[in-house]
Amino acid sequence: MDSHDYYRSHPSSVPIFLPVPTEITVHQGETAHLRCRIQNLGPKFVVWRKADDESPLTLGKMTFTPDSDVEVQLEEIPGHEEGEEESRYDLVIKNVSQDQAGVYACQISATNNYTQNITLHVLDPVKYKPELELTGTEYVSLMEDIRLVCNATGAQTAPDAVDWFFNGEPITDTRGPWQDRLVRLNNKPIPGRSLISELIIKRATMEDRGHYVCRLTKKLAKGFKVHILNGRPPDYSYDKKNHKEPKRDMLSEGYSMGEETQPPSQESSHSSSGAAAFWPHTHIFTVLMLCLKLTYGSLGS
Repeated sequence: MDSHDYYRSHPSSVPIFLPVPTEITVHQGETAHLRCRIQNLGPKFVVWRKADDESPLTLGKMTFTPDSDVEVQLEEIPGHEEGEEESRYDLVIKNVSQDQAGVYACQISATNNYTQNITLHVLDPVKYKPELELTGTEYVSLMEDIRLVCNATGAQTAPDAVDWFFNGEPITDTRGPWQDRLVRLNNKPIPGRSLISELIIKRATMEDRGHYVCRLTKKLAKGFKVHILNGRPPDYSYDKKNHKEPKRDMLSEGYSMGEETQPPSQESSHSSSGAAAFWPHTHIFTVLMLCLKLTYGSLGS
């Protein structure tokens, strides 16, 4: 359906601008969102331009400016009844500069022009201070991975990189003890001023314990001390072949064993246990004889 057919079937259709903020304030370098919401747009086109410039910035979905930081975001919202459809044409300006401040016109191209003006105010850039935060696991078991995360925030934009040190020496991939064990991951959240640098040392050894430093500038650095626990890691596999049973307490077995003394053989164990079993009977007999001797001896006297 072309525009003539549309207006022939909808003679009373008039586009309506829905309420949106008409004053937008951002800091230089930030992103500005200029909203334009229209009801009953029909087949008409929406044009964004600066109010004092006849050249369009956007026409429908297309952009007519060489500035890659300017774009239009389009969304159609269906309504419950005919004529309640909502068309959203938002002008997005990234990395705003001072010369982009001014009045912008969201204009519907038709016989009678319908226009809504949005004023963009651009303030001086916010002066941030560089910040640095270093976190990680302080105690690491032997053969586990060391993981340190350095969150570096720049004054205006995200830093390109940070420097890592270990016990005062720069960390490099070519360092002998770390060969094939060192991983460095860098991530820049968008949008933002932060760089997240993660340092991973796989299969930690006792040589990896010490003081780690993440440095953003010569005056801004954070340190973190890592301790390596010299014990069996949780996922250590059990080796039956090389496993040694702990020494038993030989006193609990009824005998003591020196360094060169061998435990009794199976045969001697049986004889010992037999003697032990016979001992109580001989002991009782001796006690009875002693009692009889004392009794009869006293009677004879």
